[in-house]
Amino acid sequence: MRKQYVQALNGEFFVDEKPIRLRGFGIGSWMNFEHFMLRIPGSERRIREVFAEVYGQDNAEIFFDDFLSFFIGNDDFIFLKSLGVNSIRLAINYRHLEDDQAPGQYIVEGFKHIDRVVELCRQHGIYAIIDMHTSPGGQNPDTHSGSATGTAGFWNDASFRNRIVSLWKHVANRYKDEPIIAGYDVLNEPAFVSNRNAFNEFYDQAIQAIRSVDSDHIIFLEGDYWARDFSIFNRLGGHQQAISFHFYPGQHVSIYNTAEERKQEIDKRLKYFTDLRDQTNMPLWVGETGGLFPINRRELGNELVEQCLDSFEENGISWSFWAYKDAQSMSLVYPKKGTAWMSFANSLRSNWQSKKTRTDNVVDEVFELIEQKLSYEIDLSEKEKHSFRISSLLYDLHVDYLVKPKLESIAWEEIKDLPKSFLWENCDYWNDIADF
Repeated sequence: MRKQYVQALNGEFFVDEKPIRLRGFGIGSWMNFEHFMLRIPGSERRIREVFAEVYGQDNAEIFFDDFLSFFIGNDDFIFLKSLGVNSIRLAINYRHLEDDQAPGQYIVEGFKHIDRVVELCRQHGIYAIIDMHTSPGGQNPDTHSGSATGTAGFWNDASFRNRIVSLWKHVANRYKDEPIIAGYDVLNEPAFVSNRNAFNEFYDQAIQAIRSVDSDHIIFLEGDYWARDFSIFNRLGGHQQAISFHFYPGQHVSIYNTAEERKQEIDKRLKYFTDLRDQTNMPLWVGETGGLFPINRRELGNELVEQCLDSFEENGISWSFWAYKDAQSMSLVYPKKGTAWMSFANSLRSNWQSKKTRTDNVVDEVFELIEQKLSYEIDLSEKEKHSFRISSLLYDLHVDYLVKPKLESIAWEEIKDLPKSFLWENCDYWNDIADF
């Protein structure tokens, strides 16, 4: 193991035999669109498809390449460095690297922007963690996982899992000699895993595939139920391995509690993970934290997040804030009001994000109608699972009946400039988050 690489030893991270705490941001909605973060409904796959349908494949490729180029660049890294950031998590959509119609044939061009950002990491001394944010079939039922059906189909098809295992071997072989990469986050937020054996077999094979070409980089492991439940693993602990869990404090703690009550509840919930560290000797990294709070509760929400970060620090836990940049949803940096992207997104927003038309409200109404029509009560856990199937259908309809007609009303010469909204010069940021 080369000492200039980030190392996972005795429950801590080290570089050159000196302890290091990883602190940074996730670069989300960059190589993997998330509808609520970019304020355009639909999965990345469908949004890309409809752009090609309206403007032609060549123009669509220009648009999305510009988006990837403008979203994160040197000016962003200068800003990140000024905040004291020492790591970033790169959320990757596997479709950039492999076509579903040609499994196993890797897209050389797909690595262009990963390589570009890794080079920026090297120039600014910021570590990168490559995160496989999607998978064929979806490792969870949400659209951000790659699922097109609202189900976690990845766990039901060995061919899907074999593809990601092989892709990780290819990725690890490409970056095995790059010390500015801290490691590989094998799979983002598994959830509703239907087969425990398939889960453990996948992780065993992925680790073995990476280690066959790369013995130096850390392998980050995420548990079931959105990277929160690690009891699904048959075993934990091994050479250069770390636990990556996700912890959004607003999901666990009321913002209206006193500061003392919030701290007690946060520390109580963190104990599950610190106990895991003690049992396995694996360092802890919160791959995602932060929150999505309404404007009228933003101040209280940010107080809670800041208190949560303090608890991470007290407990020796590394962390990554989700996310760095989006369209003024839950990130630090966002395009300014009046930029082309925000104007376009706001023109769609009332039709799918208003209080009346919000997806979760429509899903609740569908379940109510089913219960009325069929005279049985659906269990809450079943509603949680099946809600993604209804949402998936809704987002496809949104693309067909909201996004596509809107694009058809806008000339290519106008739409092509939307990605420029994400250039640093056209963005602003939340001071309260920057001050964390």
